[in-house]
Amino acid sequence: MVTVRLAEVSDREQVKASIADQTGTGSGVGNDDFLVQEFDRMVKDPNATVLFVEDSSSGAGMGMLVINWSGPAETYWEMLRVAASVRRRGIASLLFEVGARLVVERQGASAVGRWGIVSNNETMIEWSKKLKMHGPQRFRRHTAKPCAEPPTLPAGYTFRAATESDVPTILSRLASFPVASSPFGSQNFVITGWAEYSEAILRSQLSGAIRREFPMPTPRVLFDEAGELIAFGAFAKHRFGQIIGLLPQYTDGTPAGFELYVRCLPYVAHELGCDRVGGYVPTLPWILEVFERSPDFERATATEQCEFHWRCADYVRSPSWLA
Repeated sequence: MVTVRLAEVSDREQVKASIADQTGTGSGVGNDDFLVQEFDRMVKDPNATVLFVEDSSSGAGMGMLVINWSGPAETYWEMLRVAASVRRRGIASLLFEVGARLVVERQGASAVGRWGIVSNNETMIEWSKKLKMHGPQRFRRHTAKPCAEPPTLPAGYTFRAATESDVPTILSRLASFPVASSPFGSQNFVITGWAEYSEAILRSQLSGAIRREFPMPTPRVLFDEAGELIAFGAFAKHRFGQIIGLLPQYTDGTPAGFELYVRCLPYVAHELGCDRVGGYVPTLPWILEVFERSPDFERATATEQCEFHWRCADYVRSPSWLA
């Protein structure tokens, strides 16, 4: 018999000792320092729900799952971990079922769940396919050092922080920009997990909402000499151990504007006092070529992030996938 409940800060030692992935089966790599670092914050975060499975008789921790409430009808699921000693006993399936029911109860039948899986984690990739989720869509991560020298832009071009008056222009251009109009859509990391970009997210970013202990930096916009918006993007600051990184979240623009925007990112990282800059981009060929041409960016990992998404109600109404 097992109990599924909300995690508490006092569960941290069990997470560290037995649930955190040390073999690479759950996270794709061994050593789950980031999970341990983030556990206390996630338990207290009002935008996250941390589910915890324990043995009903002994109280031993068996697994956990974090559900981030990333939008009115969207969630981003991460940190699915099962203790090595109880794997293949249905703990992951139980967490998924409880999570799906919880999301539908809170967000309704149209609610969408997402998760990203590192591409060498074959166990989770195959399980996601078995569950008949949509995907995978592959994202790739690049990184660069900060640079104190402002980028050189064509005459008449303007790169600056977005303002409230830019909101209508950004939203109207979003629909026609090539990333948003591609099969990837506008999804990427936003304020809490992954979600489709929206006016609510943009306004929250403009307000400096707190994200993982840091106020969110103001999104940046790039205009050409005619005053046309040709690229924009949003950011978040993240702490990875002692390193503070600038994470470009959703970025879009014309191909030429996108490339100029990427050139500006190392300077933005310097301006905001970050040690590195880097984030996930969809594996559209023209975007990958932009980073391959960049003298500043290099591929952060040999792996890619595989995004899957699903309608949570499908797993509540027809639970036969548990078999």
